[in-house]
Amino acid sequence: MYSHVDCISCIINKANELADKYITDKKEKYKFMNKVLRDIADTEYEKTAPYISAKTNRILHSITGVVDFYKEEKVLYNEKMLAMENDMREMIGKSNDRLVDALRIAMAGNVIDFGALKNISMELIEEIIRKTMDSEVNDDAYDKFINELSKAKTILYLGDNTGEVVCDKILMDEITNKFPDVTIYFATRGEPVLNDVNEEDAYLVGIDKYAKIINNGTDIPGTDLDEVSDEFKDIFYNKADVIISKGQGNFETLSGSGHNIFYLFLCKCDMITRILNIEKLSAMFLYEKDIDKTLL
Repeated sequence: MYSHVDCISCIINKANELADKYITDKKEKYKFMNKVLRDIADTEYEKTAPYISAKTNRILHSITGVVDFYKEEKVLYNEKMLAMENDMREMIGKSNDRLVDALRIAMAGNVIDFGALKNISMELIEEIIRKTMDSEVNDDAYDKFINELSKAKTILYLGDNTGEVVCDKILMDEITNKFPDVTIYFATRGEPVLNDVNEEDAYLVGIDKYAKIINNGTDIPGTDLDEVSDEFKDIFYNKADVIISKGQGNFETLSGSGHNIFYLFLCKCDMITRILNIEKLSAMFLYEKDIDKTLL
């Protein structure tokens, strides 16, 4: 999905927000925003919003020396979601279809996104979980999901955010319960970016019990196939029978690619709500091969 004008304004606002947090000198902040705007102006139209976002984060890192802009939030929400894990598993335990409710939990967890939302709290997370557990899941996409998983030997699961990764663990548990012979690779970001999950986070919450953990080799908050590592490309192109893509950033970088991908995310930006004609914070479960490419 190419960047839209709305994407650019959102990236600039996020850069300004981070600058307020990490740059106290007004002149230095002006220099930072000047570099960001010039860099965006020089970026090709074909590049995605996550690609551009990564470039602005690199500029801020070069000025401040800060490597991980959301380190405290990442630690906090991993802890909070681990504390909530048993409650979420109890919700699924009461279900007539544990896998479909695990999908709902995984989609709801995508609300923990400091790159897209400002005011994240446990109250909001619990509200979104309740709302999503009562929402309809795309029946056609779900039928195709089950059919594809039943044939798959290898799944590539693309993670998105910290905290949310606990919900991903629950979904992978249910997938391996239903399809015990499948091998899952769980892919994180290669370097710190926003509050996205890295390998350390994945091990911390116990993903390694259900999947082989890898990273994609980049600091882009998505999956840019031109930028990922050779190891990741090998799994993506040659080994994965099914790809489960979590989060809006992965959707923005992969939609339109034509691969065997199922997308799970909450719609958090005005541009995508318009494209998909849905309400903000709606849970989305989409199959790549069914998406109308003229919308992207």
